[in-house]
Amino acid sequence: MSDDPFKIEILRDTYEDHFQTAQQHRHRGEKQDAARAFDQAATALEKLAAATGEDRATDIERLQRAASILRSGERLDDYFKREQQADDDESQGDRERRQPPGSDDDETRKQMESFICETSTTWDDIGGLESVQRDLKRAIALGSIEDTPDAVTATDRILLFGPPGTGKTLLASAVAGSLDASFFQVELGNLLSKWYGESSKQISALFDTAADLSPSVVFLDEVDSLTQSRSSEMNETSRRVLDTLLSELDGVEKEDDAFTLTLAATNTPWALDSAIRSRFPQRIHVPLPDEAAAAEIIRIHTVKGGIGFDGRPVDFVPDSIQVPRTEDPAEAIAKLCVDGGYTGRDLEALCAAAVNNMLYRRNPGLEELVDVSVAKLRNHDLELGLIQPGDVWEAFETTSSSLPEEDVARFYEWSEEYGTGTVAR
Repeated sequence: MSDDPFKIEILRDTYEDHFQTAQQHRHRGEKQDAARAFDQAATALEKLAAATGEDRATDIERLQRAASILRSGERLDDYFKREQQADDDESQGDRERRQPPGSDDDETRKQMESFICETSTTWDDIGGLESVQRDLKRAIALGSIEDTPDAVTATDRILLFGPPGTGKTLLASAVAGSLDASFFQVELGNLLSKWYGESSKQISALFDTAADLSPSVVFLDEVDSLTQSRSSEMNETSRRVLDTLLSELDGVEKEDDAFTLTLAATNTPWALDSAIRSRFPQRIHVPLPDEAAAAEIIRIHTVKGGIGFDGRPVDFVPDSIQVPRTEDPAEAIAKLCVDGGYTGRDLEALCAAAVNNMLYRRNPGLEELVDVSVAKLRNHDLELGLIQPGDVWEAFETTSSSLPEEDVARFYEWSEEYGTGTVAR
């Protein structure tokens, strides 16, 4: 194993450059150029594996196989569709004999299925973010259509980035809910700690399972926990897992009829490794909510949740705030929150506090009920009412923006340099 980190970095960059070149040629239908670049990528990966002491034989074989198929004049898509069809034609008995119940593969599959989350979230449950929703829907639409020219390069990998609490997880859940797809929600940091030493195997198994249960949405939350820039310290385990993830995202051998959309989310996009950034052709900024979005989020957590407002809109905010001409207190409150840099999560917390203040006001002595048995508490009838200006004012005293202004600006700067979605200010 080489102890020269600069040599390793150069070899890694060389491999990634050849691979990206191969993919670009392939998408343009330039089969021979793509085959040559895949061969070059395989050679670079062999040198990289020798320098790092890693076993990349399977990945090297994939690249060589892809080059051979393209060199024969066949499209990779057609080849793998034919192989998938042949595999589908095998009898169930043959598959059971190859992978009997109780085998390691069977157990691994169960572990991966444990990441599946039930979701009934749809686009209607999201407050605002219209431009983000539009960019997501366009990408999904193009990725779902099968018969398109080679020049149409739809993506099945999308990175969502933005401040904490702006709705990235909710967006991923809405994508899965709207598509009626299997929703794999994975925090990569937890995967590393849960199966230490086998994380690379689990990453591969995750994507294999998602393909089997197609249509699927794989949501890699906090992807930055695994993919910090390689200029920083990274142990061999994390590096090996990162390389496996990169290989799965490349997906050379996964071009069949299965629909798997990979969504990743990060609160620190500037810390991402350049290789992982390049694997997500769509990089969409999920910003802080504007006034319309903030008002809708407030309605979702108050009026649409069964608790309305009582009072004029101007009564809910200070006199210094210019309230829009409206009869909706949510819009007045939204104006104040946007000026204060509130995230979607901050807005939810503010609404929860306002609702609780109303409940405490309408139900004096509520805390004394804790001395009663739980069985009786379950049947207790809360006295409900409307949220009054004082409830909101008190909520503002205990709830504030969780994000410094300079951090918000940093997301816009990164979006302008690397983002692909609509930049909304």
